[in-house]
Amino acid sequence: MTSVRTNKIYYRMKQPCDLELAISVMERRLAYICQGAGSLSGGLERINAAGGKRLRPTLAWICWRLAGAKNRIVPLMCMLELMHTASIIHDDLVDNALFRRGTVTISAKEGAQAAVQSGDYLLSRAMELLETYRGTGINEYLSRVSEIMSLGELKQQENLYNTAALSQEKYFDYINAKTAVFIAESCRCGALAASNDGDICDSLYNFGLSLGRVFQMKDDYTDLKIGEEGAKPKLSDLENGVITLPMIIACEKYGDILKLLLSKREKSEIEISYIAELLENSGALETTAEYIRREGKAAAEALDSLPDSLEKHALTLLAAEISEV
Repeated sequence: MTSVRTNKIYYRMKQPCDLELAISVMERRLAYICQGAGSLSGGLERINAAGGKRLRPTLAWICWRLAGAKNRIVPLMCMLELMHTASIIHDDLVDNALFRRGTVTISAKEGAQAAVQSGDYLLSRAMELLETYRGTGINEYLSRVSEIMSLGELKQQENLYNTAALSQEKYFDYINAKTAVFIAESCRCGALAASNDGDICDSLYNFGLSLGRVFQMKDDYTDLKIGEEGAKPKLSDLENGVITLPMIIACEKYGDILKLLLSKREKSEIEISYIAELLENSGALETTAEYIRREGKAAAEALDSLPDSLEKHALTLLAAEISEV
């Protein structure tokens, strides 16, 4: 199952069969891995079949093509998606999330123990694939990513409801760890699978780092933004004590009043509505939108040194689409 955005990339690259075939082979391998998990198979098959954006393996494939398309890419694509799915299974358990990708989470349906074991199983299967890329640097980069993501998630849990511990600088450190570095390494490792050209790999890493920041900032922005025709914001971050960029910016204007409300673990509907109103009136969402657009531009500029190609064009379009707010 592929995402709408992935299908747009197929179309704009005018080479649908290559990427579509790679995704299809990856999907079959993922399904086989999930089927082999014994008593855990049901939950894993459900989460895998729900799909998702498949952003990281798609980026890896495009960067692999850009760097010369030598050697094998599908094992890396599988590894990236296994690592990502394992991380969200564990995150859902920590966050007490009920749904993911439009289906009930493993922790909600099969229980906490199954969620821990499912995530660990997928990580172990991902590690089996590292042998394919020994000597390329991919093993070391992805091992480091796992460490960074784990520490980033731990830092978030430590700072829930803690407005005093966060600043814009710390927020960007956090989203780098939680999201951006993994996306950046998906790009760099895709290139490394084909080539050891340091300049290409560095440019694609920088592209992915900015793209990852855009991805996370937009998610945080959407959680708080009132939608079309007055649709209510999701406010899941607000209710769960996650302090995101719009809240940090709003606190710089409203100070102690907003900080006090955000730090409360139990908030009434009136308090949540008041916080949403303060956020809307503070200009924080507009400022966050400007940060998103600026980081999207930085992602495109990271590709400037690379020669023109369909792959470069696809990455540029992707950055523009994700940074639309």
